[in-house]
Amino acid sequence: MDYVSKEYIELIDSYSDAQSPDKGAPFIPYVLGKEVSDARGDDSRQVDAIVIGAGLGGLLTAAQLLKLGKHVIVLERLSRSGGRFTAKNFRGVQVSTGAVHMVPFGSSGVLSQMLRCLHVPHRFFDADVFGSFHVHGRQYRARGLLGVFKFLNPYQIFWFLRIGYLMFFCPLPQHEHTLPFDRWLERHIPIERNQQLIAFFQSISRFALSLELSQISTAEVIRITKNMLRYGAPAIVQGGCAGLTKQLEETIISLGGEIRLGYEVRQILHQDGRVAGVRVYNKTNGEELRFIAPLIVSDIGPRATSALFHNQQITQADVLSKIHAYPEGTRQTNDAMERSGQVVSHTQPQEASDLSPSVEAGVDCTCSAPISEAIGLKVHILSDVSLITHKGIMYCLDTKRIAGMVQPTNSDASLAPDGKHLLISHQVIQSNNIEEERALALADLRMLFGETFDTHCRILTMGTYRGEWPVNRLAQGTDTSTQTAVDGLFLVGDAVKPSGYLMVEGVAQSVNCFLDKLFQTPKGHTATNQEQKMWQVKNEATPPSRLNAIRWLWKAPGNSGKT
Repeated sequence: MDYVSKEYIELIDSYSDAQSPDKGAPFIPYVLGKEVSDARGDDSRQVDAIVIGAGLGGLLTAAQLLKLGKHVIVLERLSRSGGRFTAKNFRGVQVSTGAVHMVPFGSSGVLSQMLRCLHVPHRFFDADVFGSFHVHGRQYRARGLLGVFKFLNPYQIFWFLRIGYLMFFCPLPQHEHTLPFDRWLERHIPIERNQQLIAFFQSISRFALSLELSQISTAEVIRITKNMLRYGAPAIVQGGCAGLTKQLEETIISLGGEIRLGYEVRQILHQDGRVAGVRVYNKTNGEELRFIAPLIVSDIGPRATSALFHNQQITQADVLSKIHAYPEGTRQTNDAMERSGQVVSHTQPQEASDLSPSVEAGVDCTCSAPISEAIGLKVHILSDVSLITHKGIMYCLDTKRIAGMVQPTNSDASLAPDGKHLLISHQVIQSNNIEEERALALADLRMLFGETFDTHCRILTMGTYRGEWPVNRLAQGTDTSTQTAVDGLFLVGDAVKPSGYLMVEGVAQSVNCFLDKLFQTPKGHTATNQEQKMWQVKNEATPPSRLNAIRWLWKAPGNSGKT
């Protein structure tokens, strides 16, 4: 059986813990959407808006601003767009750089709505099941919510219904809003006699949020669950993450935008409490450029954005060294961070982000203290035989590490060579011993699939997501606001996810929130009629009818039954 090969490490060097983005093959930055013959004659330019980072949030932001008639430039330090929502072709397989080619709320979700508004070609294949659950040594397929009764005994079914009643039909008491979900469960059900039910919630939290139940508030769990039931089933993206990223790039270029790859922002320029532009390093020739703009939107997270504001740099090695300074184990690490006041825990998003802490206070927050990011490990597997028989998620209730798996080739066979099947597993990293985490993942895979795994499967990659390349830069429920204390500086992305919106749905919703903040009437400003119309439009998406949740009882709602 193959392991993570040197060939793969060199191929994926821009995204790996093992090497910095500057190592590997010669780096050749280039520009999409504009011919630039010589950067020496282009050392200072003025635009309407600068987007730092060409991840999904940055690309969506650029497209939205271009739609409003702005002159926008996107600056990305890596050699390709997409960030953790793209893929590289490895031995004919679309190996993702972060996401599992899946969108949480499917064809009815926030991301799909935004893509339709931007006229970005896309297709999402919604799941045909609520999920399957590996327990008692076998898979139980649940077409709808009622399907979980197949593996729960009558006693557990009673408490499952009791939890549903408390979550969806009873107002959550104020004092329980910030209570970690594991402690909320302890209050309301007999834990010792419902271990399988606890494992049910643990596997979903670990797969969907990369968090333990102790790391997420009860209020956030309820909001996410309600949104999932109201929007619809998760979906696999046609062409995978890279296919959608390519469509977004082409849309931005068609609207007159510019994407500069291999251009590393070194400093956010500012004066008198507002942004003025950025200082950029051209990785082709080593020269520096300046772009001037009254609006800067950052898709690289609060920690890296704050560092740029202070003319400082963050490296992956520095961030990981700080993480390793804490005791091993996710729960212990976060507890230590909370005791030292370094983590915003189980709180609502701040009304105005001050880049944590205040930029105006001149505090150095480059990487001197860890923050509450979500971390995980993903395994890409190529199989000769199909191991999952549906288009949804297989949750693992009886494993030591792996929380869940998907087989995206069930929806789009082009993600792997003909006759082959791509599977992706995900788990929370629970210790600082990465080799042990990988070994436990392999043991889980052999337990799940037996001899079939050794006979028919090949491990392509085992990638860790942490530090400056985590699953989420801020854990679900601890996100900050899109608006900062600096005039003209905004944040989007996976550290700005509104409550109740996870993964890429949260990224898309963060862009909606940015647009709403951008178009708020400034204090002391008398708006024109045109401005009033623009500012009255609410971009932030609202969930569909609560009645949609009823469909989940017997089947997964979505387009899975349509051609």
